[in-house]
Amino acid sequence: LPRFFQTLKALQIQLQRLTEENRSIKEENKTLRAEKPKRKRRVDTQHELSVHEDTITIYARKYGMMVEMFPSSELLNKKLLESPTPFDSSERYTTEATQESAFLDELYRHFPESVHKVMETSYFSDLVLKCIPDARANEIKKLRGVAGDVFHLPSKYFTNINFERATIPEIQQLLGVTSATDLAYKIFPPVLFPGLKDDKSLKTVFGNWELLARILKASLRGITSLQGSSGSGAHTNSLKWSVRQVTPGSIAWAAVIAIFLISPDTEFSSTGIGKKSNINYKNLFFHYKKILVTKWTTKRIAAIVTNINKYIFNAVKNPAHTHHAEQEDHTDAINRALAALDMDSESGGESDAASVQIAAAPGAADHIMVSQQTIQSFSPPVPDPGLDTIRARSEEFSS
Repeated sequence: LPRFFQTLKALQIQLQRLTEENRSIKEENKTLRAEKPKRKRRVDTQHELSVHEDTITIYARKYGMMVEMFPSSELLNKKLLESPTPFDSSERYTTEATQESAFLDELYRHFPESVHKVMETSYFSDLVLKCIPDARANEIKKLRGVAGDVFHLPSKYFTNINFERATIPEIQQLLGVTSATDLAYKIFPPVLFPGLKDDKSLKTVFGNWELLARILKASLRGITSLQGSSGSGAHTNSLKWSVRQVTPGSIAWAAVIAIFLISPDTEFSSTGIGKKSNINYKNLFFHYKKILVTKWTTKRIAAIVTNINKYIFNAVKNPAHTHHAEQEDHTDAINRALAALDMDSESGGESDAASVQIAAAPGAADHIMVSQQTIQSFSPPVPDPGLDTIRARSEEFSS
């Protein structure tokens, strides 16, 4: 009898264990059944996003050259307000909120409506932030091959990225430095002025438009276009992006790339800071675009834009029909440039066409805006924080 009870007790223990295991299996099955449709939804969502990849990629590459070199990762996923501050509004820089609102207004105007529904996803921002530096690196690689023609200097200075450019007197002259050890880079180096003459008044800044036009032509219409080729191939950026005229953002982009190509830097860092030169390319882009946007309709800037458009596209475009942020405190020089350019307005140089407005998107990048009617011609540019509040203390832009 004692043996019987021992056997019964062992069977009860085994039954209890089997019951618990069965309950555990049932719970696992419930979990698996619950997760199965969720996994399917994730697959469906990923597929829904991936169908937009080609469109986002094309517009992101265009955005990086024509609009914004350094978009803010924090803003790319934000939702567009129902009544945003217009990207070309004079109120854009009033507050941080209006800057952000206007940035998003421009961002959504640049990208087609077909992708608006995915623009709040990390998939969108990750893809954009990957495409822009990738496209820029590709353009820089192409430009190094023709930089000798662009700057009228021996090509070996540029094709060999490790060449000691800082020791070359001609390049020192372009950058406005006196030696390889005295690298006090200016915000507006001589390379931006006609005849490489450093104009302290900055009245002629961006006057060396042919150099900027050569860079943009090579990037938009292909490097062979600099040797007289029509540059009308189906795979050129100008055709892929339907670009028919330059923007403030694209001219600022060309100016920054010009300085990078002659700098000691061997790669364009995603941070916007030169690893060897410590040049703050991010801030340069912002400052250059600020001047171009605010003075877009002045007689002198309008003439520069017309000349660049004619050089690149062999047709005159009227820039007056195009409307179009943590940076360093440089703007004694910025303000002098704006004041100098205002002299054109006083002499009747201000265009009667729609005036250019500015706005800034808080974050790290400056963005320029384009009016709705010009969006078919080129992608809107974009700005960054408080242009109106910048007060400069230095004429240097190295960080």
